[in-house]
Amino acid sequence: MKIVLIWLVMVGGSICCLPLLNSANATNHGAHSGPGLIRFEKPMHQGYRLDWCLSWATKCGQPAASEWCKVKSYKKVNSWIPAWNVGGASHTKVFETAQICNQDFCDSFMEITCRSLESGVFFDFLDQAPKANWTSSWQKLPFPGGATDSRGFARYVDNAKLEDNRFYERVLQTHPQWRPHGRIAGRYTNITIPNAGADFRAEIGFLAGASGSDGAYFEIWAEFPNYSGIPLRREYRKNQDGHVINDFSQDLSRFRGLTGTIAITVNAGEKSSAQDWAVWGSPRLVSMKNEFKFGGFVGAAVGSKRQGDRLLNAWGGKSGLLYGNIVMHLAFAESDTGLDLPVQLISYYKGQKMGVTDLGILKANQKTMWRTLSRTQLGRWKEEIIYNGTYVGEIRYNISNIGE
Repeated sequence: MKIVLIWLVMVGGSICCLPLLNSANATNHGAHSGPGLIRFEKPMHQGYRLDWCLSWATKCGQPAASEWCKVKSYKKVNSWIPAWNVGGASHTKVFETAQICNQDFCDSFMEITCRSLESGVFFDFLDQAPKANWTSSWQKLPFPGGATDSRGFARYVDNAKLEDNRFYERVLQTHPQWRPHGRIAGRYTNITIPNAGADFRAEIGFLAGASGSDGAYFEIWAEFPNYSGIPLRREYRKNQDGHVINDFSQDLSRFRGLTGTIAITVNAGEKSSAQDWAVWGSPRLVSMKNEFKFGGFVGAAVGSKRQGDRLLNAWGGKSGLLYGNIVMHLAFAESDTGLDLPVQLISYYKGQKMGVTDLGILKANQKTMWRTLSRTQLGRWKEEIIYNGTYVGEIRYNISNIGE
């Protein structure tokens, strides 16, 4: 088989007759915050702040946020932020019973983000997670796994508080094996990429409190037996920094019309896997049939030589070696933007920064770049890819003069 790597809760209070109050800075006008995401700050209900509970002091948090999104004609709630003890200054209204809570201890929402319907979604990694083949160092793992399993684990987390202090209805946690460079992979089989192409989309981040993590690598694997192109790899390093990336995407259109396996993986950092509480929010595949195709980084590969558009001895491995002058191939997605954008590499050897290489300008609709690099220092290397001034992923490889 050809393997291709592409990379909550209480409220109470008295009820009384109150005049209609306008809560300062509250709005029912949503703002786009990511693919299919609409964010509402201080959501209102019939002139009052939306109460934290769907019914009086019951069904609080997610049920109220979910119902509010549905009434707004959105598919589902994506995330929410509580606003504690606001009822004295900004009275709240209970959705189901229409009761008013006017005490200081009445709670509301600072923000609700709803998810709109994406007509092109044809595969949901979250729903299909129990059917995936979960492994760590080629050990088969159960789903759901236990949070104390040192082999690594995958499981659902509901009403999950993430590092951005938002609560999410359901996320997929994928903790790598408990060691430096530990790994976990979930393989989803028998997926056919539409002839129009497809995009992988997700939110990525960490559960709240993962301050002990030294970062983790999020990666997409694609295994298509009939794919004959250059094997590519892309890893995206995410640190625990208080921000969730809500527009993570990976173009998979090179596999259009093919059927195979797609895997989502997480790799621990160089020092430790401690608190690598990595999560995926709404991981899905979207057909590009009716979608605008934005240019973006797809992946990279290294090999010993270039022969036309072929990369020889890709990744070295047991059949060969990477040493001396090696060749790097960078691939980019289709683009209709018409923009010429700069590309750079930041090189690291055994964790030490070795310099910045300016690769020049990627022309509009250009899909590939080649570069020869000198690598005579044995051991672990990595290249951070900077596209239009933004980190878009990296590639890690080992240099050996005897093969591996």
